[in-house]
Amino acid sequence: MKKITFVVAAACLFAFAPLANRFGPVAGSLALVWLGVLLAVAASGTIQSLAIGGGALGAFGGGVLASVSPAAAGAVLVAAAFAERTTRVRSRTARAVHVVTALVGGGFAGALSSSFTSASIPVLAVAAVVAAVLAALPLLVEADDPVAHALDEAAALVSEPAKSSLERGAELRRNAEDVPLDRATAARVRTTWQSLLRLAEARVRLERSRPQALLRIAEQIASPASAARVEAPSSSPDAPSSSPDAPPASSSAAAPTSAAAPAAPSAADAVLGMVDQRIGEHVAVLARAYTAVDAVSAARIGLDDSALKNVESMGESLEEVSRAIVEVRAEERLPSAAS
Repeated sequence: MKKITFVVAAACLFAFAPLANRFGPVAGSLALVWLGVLLAVAASGTIQSLAIGGGALGAFGGGVLASVSPAAAGAVLVAAAFAERTTRVRSRTARAVHVVTALVGGGFAGALSSSFTSASIPVLAVAAVVAAVLAALPLLVEADDPVAHALDEAAALVSEPAKSSLERGAELRRNAEDVPLDRATAARVRTTWQSLLRLAEARVRLERSRPQALLRIAEQIASPASAARVEAPSSSPDAPSSSPDAPPASSSAAAPTSAAAPAAPSAADAVLGMVDQRIGEHVAVLARAYTAVDAVSAARIGLDDSALKNVESMGESLEEVSRAIVEVRAEERLPSAAS
Protein backbone atom coordinates (compact mmCIF):
# COMPACT_ATOMS: atom_id res chain seq x y z
CA MET A 1 0.00 0.00 0.00
CA LYS A 2 2.83 2.42 0.84
CA LYS A 3 4.55 1.68 -2.46
CA ILE A 4 1.35 2.37 -4.39
CA THR A 5 0.97 5.66 -2.52
CA PHE A 6 4.51 6.64 -3.48
CA VAL A 7 3.95 5.75 -7.15
CA VAL A 8 0.78 7.87 -7.25
CA ALA A 9 2.52 10.84 -5.59
CA ALA A 10 5.53 10.53 -7.92
CA ALA A 11 3.29 10.32 -11.00
CA CYS A 12 1.48 13.50 -9.95
CA LEU A 13 4.79 15.29 -9.35
CA PHE A 14 6.46 14.29 -12.62
CA ALA A 15 3.29 15.07 -14.56
CA PHE A 16 3.09 18.56 -13.05
CA ALA A 17 6.80 19.46 -12.91
CA PRO A 18 7.30 20.11 -16.67
CA LEU A 19 4.18 22.27 -16.71
CA ALA A 20 4.84 24.24 -13.52
CA ASN A 21 5.98 27.40 -15.35
CA ARG A 22 2.58 27.73 -17.01
CA PHE A 23 0.95 28.46 -13.65
CA GLY A 24 3.20 31.37 -12.73
CA PRO A 25 6.26 31.49 -10.46
CA VAL A 26 4.39 31.67 -7.15
CA ALA A 27 1.64 29.11 -7.74
CA GLY A 28 3.97 26.74 -9.61
CA SER A 29 6.63 26.88 -6.88
CA LEU A 30 4.12 26.34 -4.09
CA ALA A 31 2.61 23.38 -5.91
CA LEU A 32 6.05 21.86 -6.52
CA VAL A 33 7.03 22.24 -2.86
CA TRP A 34 3.75 20.69 -1.72
CA LEU A 35 4.15 17.76 -4.13
CA GLY A 36 7.78 17.34 -3.07
CA VAL A 37 6.80 17.14 0.59
CA LEU A 38 4.01 14.70 -0.27
CA LEU A 39 6.49 12.55 -2.19
CA ALA A 40 8.95 12.55 0.73
CA VAL A 41 6.25 11.61 3.24
CA ALA A 42 5.12 8.77 0.96
CA ALA A 43 8.73 7.58 0.61
CA SER A 44 9.28 7.70 4.36
CA GLY A 45 5.96 6.16 5.32
CA THR A 46 5.71 8.51 8.28
CA ILE A 47 5.45 12.24 8.93
CA GLN A 48 8.81 13.39 10.29
CA SER A 49 10.69 16.65 10.18
CA LEU A 50 13.56 15.17 8.16
CA ALA A 51 11.14 13.85 5.52
CA ILE A 52 9.29 17.16 5.26
CA GLY A 53 12.52 19.15 5.10
CA GLY A 54 14.01 16.79 2.53
CA GLY A 55 10.94 17.01 0.32
CA ALA A 56 10.90 20.81 0.42
CA LEU A 57 14.65 21.04 -0.22
CA GLY A 58 14.40 18.56 -3.09
CA ALA A 59 11.57 20.53 -4.67
CA PHE A 60 13.62 23.73 -4.41
CA GLY A 61 16.70 22.08 -5.92
CA GLY A 62 14.66 20.45 -8.66
CA GLY A 63 13.05 23.78 -9.55
CA VAL A 64 16.44 25.51 -9.76
CA LEU A 65 18.03 22.77 -11.90
CA ALA A 66 14.99 22.10 -14.11
CA SER A 67 15.95 24.70 -16.71
CA VAL A 68 19.59 23.55 -16.80
CA SER A 69 19.29 19.75 -16.63
CA PRO A 70 15.98 17.92 -16.11
CA ALA A 71 17.88 14.72 -15.28
CA ALA A 72 19.85 16.47 -12.50
CA ALA A 73 16.64 18.05 -11.23
CA GLY A 74 14.92 14.67 -11.03
CA ALA A 75 17.93 13.07 -9.33
CA VAL A 76 18.08 15.78 -6.64
CA LEU A 77 14.32 15.65 -6.14
CA VAL A 78 14.10 11.88 -5.65
CA ALA A 79 17.31 11.61 -3.57
CA ALA A 80 16.11 14.33 -1.21
CA ALA A 81 12.70 12.68 -0.92
CA PHE A 82 14.37 9.42 0.16
CA ALA A 83 16.75 11.14 2.61
CA GLU A 84 14.86 10.05 5.74
CA ARG A 85 14.48 6.49 4.48
CA THR A 86 18.18 6.35 3.68
CA THR A 87 19.01 6.89 7.35
CA ARG A 88 17.00 3.76 8.22
CA VAL A 89 18.89 1.43 5.87
CA ARG A 90 20.94 -0.69 8.25
CA SER A 91 24.12 -1.65 6.36
CA ARG A 92 26.49 0.81 4.71
CA THR A 93 26.54 -1.08 1.41
CA ALA A 94 22.76 -1.14 1.19
CA ARG A 95 22.67 2.54 2.12
CA ALA A 96 25.05 3.39 -0.71
CA VAL A 97 22.97 1.30 -3.13
CA HIS A 98 19.86 3.11 -1.91
CA VAL A 99 21.36 6.55 -2.59
CA VAL A 100 22.75 5.56 -6.02
CA THR A 101 19.43 4.01 -7.04
CA ALA A 102 17.58 7.16 -5.98
CA LEU A 103 19.94 9.37 -7.99
CA VAL A 104 19.86 7.18 -11.12
CA GLY A 105 16.12 6.49 -10.99
CA GLY A 106 15.36 10.15 -10.33
CA GLY A 107 17.61 11.24 -13.19
CA PHE A 108 15.90 8.94 -15.68
CA ALA A 109 12.49 9.96 -14.36
CA GLY A 110 13.23 13.67 -14.72
CA ALA A 111 14.60 13.27 -18.22
CA LEU A 112 11.65 11.11 -19.28
CA SER A 113 8.99 13.46 -17.93
CA SER A 114 10.55 16.53 -19.56
CA SER A 115 10.85 14.78 -22.94
CA PHE A 116 7.07 14.54 -23.40
CA THR A 117 6.07 18.04 -22.31
CA SER A 118 4.47 18.90 -25.66
CA ALA A 119 2.89 15.48 -26.18
CA SER A 120 -0.77 14.68 -25.81
CA ILE A 121 -2.32 14.09 -22.41
CA PRO A 122 -2.42 10.25 -22.68
CA VAL A 123 1.24 10.12 -23.68
CA LEU A 124 2.15 12.53 -20.89
CA ALA A 125 0.22 10.39 -18.39
CA VAL A 126 2.05 7.23 -19.52
CA ALA A 127 5.41 9.03 -19.27
CA ALA A 128 4.55 10.23 -15.76
CA VAL A 129 3.63 6.70 -14.64
CA VAL A 130 6.85 5.25 -16.08
CA ALA A 131 8.84 8.04 -14.41
CA ALA A 132 7.11 7.27 -11.10
CA VAL A 133 8.04 3.59 -11.40
CA LEU A 134 11.67 4.55 -12.07
CA ALA A 135 11.64 6.88 -9.06
CA ALA A 136 10.30 4.05 -6.89
CA LEU A 137 13.31 1.80 -7.50
CA PRO A 138 14.91 2.66 -4.09
CA LEU A 139 11.94 1.00 -2.41
CA LEU A 140 13.44 -2.33 -3.49
CA VAL A 141 16.22 -1.80 -0.93
CA GLU A 142 15.09 -2.94 2.51
CA ALA A 143 14.90 -0.23 5.17
CA ASP A 144 14.23 -0.52 8.87
CA ASP A 145 10.80 0.20 10.29
CA PRO A 146 10.54 3.78 11.67
CA VAL A 147 9.51 2.58 15.13
CA ALA A 148 12.24 -0.08 15.24
CA HIS A 149 14.80 2.47 14.07
CA ALA A 150 13.76 4.94 16.77
CA LEU A 151 13.95 2.24 19.46
CA ASP A 152 17.41 1.20 18.26
CA GLU A 153 18.63 4.79 18.40
CA ALA A 154 17.23 5.20 21.90
CA ALA A 155 18.85 1.91 23.01
CA ALA A 156 22.24 3.19 21.85
CA LEU A 157 21.92 6.22 24.15
CA VAL A 158 20.76 4.61 27.40
CA SER A 159 22.19 2.16 29.89
CA GLU A 160 20.92 -1.13 31.25
CA PRO A 161 18.28 -2.42 31.84
CA ALA A 162 16.45 -0.08 29.48
CA LYS A 163 18.99 -0.77 26.72
CA SER A 164 18.16 -4.48 26.53
CA SER A 165 14.41 -3.83 26.72
CA LEU A 166 14.50 -1.32 23.87
CA GLU A 167 16.62 -3.65 21.72
CA ARG A 168 14.10 -6.45 22.30
CA GLY A 169 11.31 -4.05 21.40
CA ALA A 170 13.03 -3.08 18.14
CA GLU A 171 13.56 -6.73 17.19
CA LEU A 172 9.94 -7.52 18.05
CA ARG A 173 8.77 -4.67 15.82
CA ARG A 174 10.78 -6.02 12.87
CA ASN A 175 9.57 -9.60 13.28
CA ALA A 176 5.92 -8.74 14.04
CA GLU A 177 5.37 -6.50 11.04
CA ASP A 178 3.59 -9.25 9.08
CA VAL A 179 1.42 -10.52 11.94
CA PRO A 180 -2.25 -10.12 10.90
CA LEU A 181 -4.18 -7.97 13.37
CA ASP A 182 -7.84 -7.05 13.34
CA ARG A 183 -8.81 -3.39 13.43
CA ALA A 184 -9.46 -3.13 17.19
CA THR A 185 -6.31 -5.03 18.16
CA ALA A 186 -4.21 -3.04 15.70
CA ALA A 187 -5.45 0.22 17.23
CA ARG A 188 -4.57 -0.90 20.76
CA VAL A 189 -1.18 -2.22 19.67
CA ARG A 190 -0.45 1.04 17.83
CA THR A 191 -1.24 3.01 20.99
CA THR A 192 1.10 0.79 23.00
CA TRP A 193 3.93 1.31 20.51
CA GLN A 194 3.43 5.07 20.69
CA SER A 195 3.53 4.91 24.48
CA LEU A 196 6.75 2.89 24.30
CA LEU A 197 8.29 5.52 22.02
CA ARG A 198 7.38 8.27 24.48
CA LEU A 199 8.93 6.26 27.31
CA ALA A 200 12.09 5.78 25.24
CA GLU A 201 12.34 9.53 24.61
CA ALA A 202 11.86 10.24 28.32
CA ARG A 203 14.51 7.64 29.19
CA VAL A 204 16.99 9.27 26.80
CA ARG A 205 16.38 12.66 28.43
CA LEU A 206 16.93 11.14 31.88
CA GLU A 207 20.14 9.51 30.66
CA ARG A 208 21.45 12.85 29.43
CA SER A 209 20.71 14.59 32.74
CA ARG A 210 21.90 11.63 34.81
CA PRO A 211 25.64 12.58 35.05
CA GLN A 212 24.75 15.98 36.56
CA ALA A 213 22.39 14.31 39.03
CA LEU A 214 25.03 11.76 40.06
CA LEU A 215 27.58 14.54 40.48
CA ARG A 216 25.25 16.43 42.81
CA ILE A 217 24.60 13.25 44.81
CA ALA A 218 28.35 12.62 45.12
CA GLU A 219 28.89 16.17 46.36
CA GLN A 220 26.13 15.74 48.94
CA ILE A 221 27.75 12.52 50.20
CA ALA A 222 31.24 13.99 50.30
CA SER A 223 30.36 17.25 52.09
CA PRO A 224 29.40 15.68 55.51
CA ALA A 225 32.52 13.52 55.49
CA SER A 226 34.83 16.49 54.83
CA ALA A 227 33.09 18.56 57.51
CA ALA A 228 33.53 15.73 60.03
CA ARG A 229 37.26 15.50 59.26
CA VAL A 230 37.69 19.23 59.81
CA GLU A 231 35.85 19.25 63.16
CA ALA A 232 37.64 16.17 64.56
CA PRO A 233 40.47 17.10 67.10
CA SER A 234 43.93 16.51 65.73
CA SER A 235 46.23 14.39 67.89
CA SER A 236 49.51 16.06 69.05
CA PRO A 237 52.37 15.06 71.43
CA ASP A 238 51.39 17.80 73.95
CA ALA A 239 47.80 16.65 74.22
CA PRO A 240 47.05 15.01 77.56
CA SER A 241 46.51 11.31 77.36
CA SER A 242 43.25 9.97 78.58
CA SER A 243 43.39 8.36 82.00
CA PRO A 244 42.40 4.73 82.47
CA ASP A 245 39.48 5.81 84.63
CA ALA A 246 38.06 8.13 81.98
CA PRO A 247 34.79 6.95 80.53
CA PRO A 248 34.90 5.58 77.01
CA ALA A 249 33.90 7.88 74.21
CA SER A 250 30.29 7.61 73.26
CA SER A 251 29.20 6.18 69.97
CA SER A 252 27.70 9.54 69.03
CA ALA A 253 31.09 11.21 69.34
CA ALA A 254 32.72 8.59 67.15
CA ALA A 255 30.04 8.78 64.53
CA PRO A 256 31.34 11.93 62.72
CA THR A 257 34.73 10.31 62.18
CA SER A 258 33.25 7.25 60.54
CA ALA A 259 32.36 7.05 56.90
CA ALA A 260 29.18 8.84 55.95
CA ALA A 261 26.14 6.67 55.56
CA PRO A 262 24.95 6.19 51.96
CA ALA A 263 22.44 8.80 50.91
CA ALA A 264 18.88 7.81 50.22
CA PRO A 265 17.92 7.40 46.54
CA SER A 266 16.95 10.69 44.96
CA ALA A 267 13.72 11.39 43.14
CA ALA A 268 15.54 11.19 39.78
CA ASP A 269 16.78 7.68 40.60
CA ALA A 270 13.27 6.59 41.58
CA VAL A 271 11.83 7.96 38.34
CA LEU A 272 14.63 6.29 36.38
CA GLY A 273 13.79 2.91 37.88
CA MET A 274 10.09 3.41 37.24
CA VAL A 275 10.69 4.31 33.56
CA ASP A 276 12.95 1.27 33.09
CA GLN A 277 10.26 -0.94 34.60
CA ARG A 278 7.56 0.55 32.38
CA ILE A 279 9.67 0.04 29.26
CA GLY A 280 10.18 -3.62 30.10
CA GLU A 281 6.47 -4.07 30.82
CA HIS A 282 5.47 -2.49 27.50
CA VAL A 283 7.81 -4.77 25.55
CA ALA A 284 6.59 -7.84 27.42
CA VAL A 285 2.93 -6.96 26.84
CA LEU A 286 3.50 -6.39 23.13
CA ALA A 287 5.36 -9.70 22.81
CA ARG A 288 2.50 -11.55 24.53
CA ALA A 289 -0.06 -9.83 22.32
CA TYR A 290 1.70 -10.80 19.09
CA THR A 291 2.25 -14.35 20.34
CA ALA A 292 -1.44 -14.68 21.23
CA VAL A 293 -2.51 -13.38 17.82
CA ASP A 294 -0.17 -15.84 16.09
CA ALA A 295 -1.50 -18.68 18.23
CA VAL A 296 -5.12 -17.80 17.46
CA SER A 297 -4.37 -17.53 13.74
CA ALA A 298 -2.61 -20.90 13.75
CA ALA A 299 -5.50 -22.47 15.66
CA ARG A 300 -8.03 -21.15 13.16
CA ILE A 301 -6.00 -22.51 10.27
CA GLY A 302 -5.72 -25.87 12.03
CA LEU A 303 -9.45 -26.04 12.67
CA ASP A 304 -10.34 -25.11 9.11
CA ASP A 305 -10.43 -28.63 7.62
CA SER A 306 -12.88 -27.90 4.82
CA ALA A 307 -10.22 -28.41 2.16
CA LEU A 308 -9.16 -31.66 3.81
CA LYS A 309 -12.71 -32.96 3.89
CA ASN A 310 -13.30 -31.96 0.27
CA VAL A 311 -10.24 -33.84 -0.87
CA GLU A 312 -11.12 -36.78 1.34
CA SER A 313 -14.66 -37.00 -0.03
CA MET A 314 -13.34 -36.63 -3.57
CA GLY A 315 -10.89 -39.47 -2.95
CA GLU A 316 -13.62 -41.71 -1.55
CA SER A 317 -15.88 -41.04 -4.53
CA LEU A 318 -13.06 -41.79 -6.94
CA GLU A 319 -12.34 -45.04 -5.09
CA GLU A 320 -15.98 -46.03 -5.39
CA VAL A 321 -15.94 -45.27 -9.09
CA SER A 322 -12.79 -47.34 -9.52
CA ARG A 323 -14.31 -50.21 -7.55
CA ALA A 324 -17.47 -50.10 -9.65
CA ILE A 325 -15.44 -50.17 -12.88
CA VAL A 326 -13.50 -53.18 -11.65
CA GLU A 327 -16.71 -55.00 -10.72
CA VAL A 328 -18.27 -54.27 -14.11
CA ARG A 329 -15.20 -55.54 -15.89
CA ALA A 330 -15.26 -58.70 -13.78
CA GLU A 331 -18.91 -59.33 -14.61
CA GLU A 332 -18.19 -58.89 -18.32
CA ARG A 333 -15.42 -61.45 -18.19
CA LEU A 334 -17.55 -64.11 -16.48
CA PRO A 335 -20.03 -64.67 -19.42
CA SER A 336 -17.21 -64.74 -21.92
CA ALA A 337 -15.35 -67.37 -19.85
CA ALA A 338 -18.52 -69.52 -19.53
CA SER A 339 -19.06 -69.56 -23.27
